[in-house]
Amino acid sequence: MPQRPFRAFNFLLALGLCLFPALSVAQSSPDQARLSAILRKSADYCQKLDKAALDFVCMEEVTETSYNLTPNTDVYLYDYQFIRKAGGARERRDLVAVNGKKTDSRDAALRTGHFQYENVLFGPIGLLSRYWQTFLTYRILGEDKLYGQKAVIVEAVPGAGLVEAHPYGQIWISEKDGSVLKIVWDQRSLGNFKLAEEWAKAHDAEPRITSFSEYGFEKNGLRFPSRSYTEQAYMRKDRGKSPSAEISVAYKDYKFFTVETETIY
Repeated sequence: MPQRPFRAFNFLLALGLCLFPALSVAQSSPDQARLSAILRKSADYCQKLDKAALDFVCMEEVTETSYNLTPNTDVYLYDYQFIRKAGGARERRDLVAVNGKKTDSRDAALRTGHFQYENVLFGPIGLLSRYWQTFLTYRILGEDKLYGQKAVIVEAVPGAGLVEAHPYGQIWISEKDGSVLKIVWDQRSLGNFKLAEEWAKAHDAEPRITSFSEYGFEKNGLRFPSRSYTEQAYMRKDRGKSPSAEISVAYKDYKFFTVETETIY
């Protein structure tokens, strides 16, 4: 298996992309009217999330398993803090335990060996903000119920004008307020997928990467991460699916100090 980390998430919006507008709604009536209404609500929601003053802490439990030779699992417990005020934003982690043993590592970097991720909170913005709706194409796939809310499953794929890599996938959207309950990321849109694809081709295999983010906590109309999961695996003709590594991140014990949103007119 490749020794370099597989970058499972890339939620920071890239700047300076060479982009040209594309149509954003690809569905016929009557679904088109429904989809357009959902996208408008989601754009408003993303604007609130993007402009919100946020200050909170939570416990972030990271469980990473490697299946190279002998399976090995490590569990990292972080005291996670997020602060955004006056246009500035920062994630901070204090590592408080490794595999159940207490530690005291202040302002620590992620200790994961195979995956890196950042700013999971802002995943919806790169899919549904007014800006990014210009470059993605959407269609309704179905309905579901999640976290007690009726959700419409919407697929987002790159439009003709999106010429640089950008995350996309399937989104569980609350039809009530346009908030995002879950995102299942398309493996082709994940960071370093091409490296995984090249390795797979060299070993007569195909990459099978499962990745999703769930937003199960709500405060003042905004939804916060509850769980993220990614599995990197390969499909071989002779052995079927072979997992390489997986990571599960659970967010719990939220304490909110500031969650203030702007009024949308």
